[in-house]
Amino acid sequence: MIKIFSFDKREILDLSISVLILTLIFSFEGLHFNPNLLITSFLAVGTAYLIHELSHKFVAIKLGYAARFRLYLPSTILSLIIVFTGVKLAALGWVEVQAYKFKNWLYRRLKFSVEDEGKIAIAGPLSNIILGYIFLLLGLDFFRMVNAWIAFFNLLPIPPLDGSKVLHWKFGGWAFFVILSMILLMV
Repeated sequence: MIKIFSFDKREILDLSISVLILTLIFSFEGLHFNPNLLITSFLAVGTAYLIHELSHKFVAIKLGYAARFRLYLPSTILSLIIVFTGVKLAALGWVEVQAYKFKNWLYRRLKFSVEDEGKIAIAGPLSNIILGYIFLLLGLDFFRMVNAWIAFFNLLPIPPLDGSKVLHWKFGGWAFFVILSMILLMV
């Protein structure tokens, strides 16, 4: 039986650091830090970012791969610097997926199919889109905005973001989810 959500110590540390840094980033209003947003930002980011990354991990494991979250220090530092320009980057790490999928007895797949890579990639933004619309219906605007931004940003068709993998898999699906995330950002 596959363990769906096993975490190593580094993964827990990386996820915790990511949530704390994104909490700080989403506590900025334009160029100014708003300490009054810290708790709300922590709850919104904790929901949006953790579910986004864990969705990637869950789908990868369901497809038979090994997966774990990894913090990427260069983009984390860049995200912290860029927030002072008024831009919020939500690219602090990624779910590292290893192609351990056993197809038949003693057969190990060494690379991903485009479909599997697309399904793993869309899982994160899709979770944010669903959460964003739920928060829209509940009238929780800040939570909606955080989910909409994370979904939209990750759907940009720029490697290594999720959007490049989804676009490579299915253009129509990619376009549909980009439109949904843009609507969510604008409402």
